[in-house]
Amino acid sequence: MTIYTRILQQIGSSILISLPNEWIKKNKLSKGNTVTVETNVDNTISIYNSYQEEEIKIVFELNEGSQDQNKIENSYDHASLNEKIIKIILNKIFGAYLLGYNRITVHSKNQISFENSEIVKKATRKLIGLEIVDENSFSISFQFLIDARTLNIQKILGMMNSIIHGMFRETIHSLSGDFSSDLKNKIASRDDEIDRQYFLLVRVIRTAIMNKKLASTLNLTNIDMLDYRIAANYLETAGDLIAELVTYLSRYKWPNQISTLIKKIGYSLEEMQHYAIEAFISTSRDKAFKVIENYEDFKQNIAELKKNIASNQIENLDETYSITLVNSISCLDNIAKCWIDITDLAKPTYTLK
Repeated sequence: MTIYTRILQQIGSSILISLPNEWIKKNKLSKGNTVTVETNVDNTISIYNSYQEEEIKIVFELNEGSQDQNKIENSYDHASLNEKIIKIILNKIFGAYLLGYNRITVHSKNQISFENSEIVKKATRKLIGLEIVDENSFSISFQFLIDARTLNIQKILGMMNSIIHGMFRETIHSLSGDFSSDLKNKIASRDDEIDRQYFLLVRVIRTAIMNKKLASTLNLTNIDMLDYRIAANYLETAGDLIAELVTYLSRYKWPNQISTLIKKIGYSLEEMQHYAIEAFISTSRDKAFKVIENYEDFKQNIAELKKNIASNQIENLDETYSITLVNSISCLDNIAKCWIDITDLAKPTYTLK
């Protein structure tokens, strides 16, 4: 970022400043063109190029003869080499999507095999709004077809929160019966959907950071974008933790004593999640207090569960049971930290006594 200093000049009743010549050339502006000047809530102004091109394109070569690939060829067989190249391309596509590119093309000097084409297309289904608009034997072109100006990051965050709430509630309630493989598959599928929503939210935020005009349209300040980006990351982490928690809790038929304690912990976490998101969206101190109250209950129940393990009060609890239960406790504790950290974005909890 280059910083320019300008002296205010007055002509008649108007105060004028000159625009940097470098910015004028980069945006291909000249005398007679129109720019948009907007005042912001933080007492700054933003100047936009009204003729700014909306579509940002990028092309990736599937089989570039780079030095990195030559090194790969020396240490991998053909199958491993192909897998490595596809992973590199997928990382580039995901990166371009998150950076706000509207059109992404994968090009190859040789014909793209059916297998590689399907791998790329299957992986990109995780990216909401990115659709194939052109495909032939040598290239696949994707385009982001959603108008970013119509998106609402608060609603996206709300969808992530709703999915996570359902995942966690079903996981805890399943302690009353048997965990089924169907439930585990459902939780994994919902975790994938959270990832899709998370990628979309990150894309919108990063695009808005680069395009102040979009940020203004979405009514987002720099602080808003930062906070929503962090909050979404905590939600995505919570989703991963719940998917991990299911794998631990589904291994055994837990004794009633353990099930009862975990359910009590789960109810505290449900309340924490509800009030944490409410506190974040509304920046409510009262809701933040509710999170802390439930966190105190959570800590007491966790401590009781740990005490039972340490004192071997639970019958038939062998070493494998203990390790699985400790891992489950770790997941629950980390989920609680996600809700505390989201509350911190609204009202720092260390100031709440």
